[in-house]
Amino acid sequence: MQPRPSAIEILSVVAEVLERDIVPALSGPAQHHARVAASLVGIVERELRLGPEQREREAAMLADALADRVSPDDLVAARARFAASLRAGAADDDTANAETWARLFASVRDDLAISKPGHDGWQGD
Repeated sequence: MQPRPSAIEILSVVAEVLERDIVPALSGPAQHHARVAASLVGIVERELRLGPEQREREAAMLADALADRVSPDDLVAARARFAASLRAGAADDDTANAETWARLFASVRDDLAISKPGHDGWQGD
């Protein structure tokens, strides 16, 4: 059992302190570097917190799209197989195309929830 605070909690506090206290106290390049550091620490925190469930969802989505078993530990290969299936015409009919876009939007929203929170709610035009 890991004692508190957890790595996720530590990273969350570091990101908050950087953004709230350090960034406003600086100017010029140092302020920019501190803002980038706060952003990167936040991304790592969200990846640790949200990543496992997102990888499970993506594996399930790819398994459904490929009609095959996909492990969350093997997403790179599954993504390559999915891309190859799209290039081979797997989404050429209207129904498959709509399903594919829905899958891709869900995957991108999950990625944005980690890399750019607040930009993950877009539903399309």
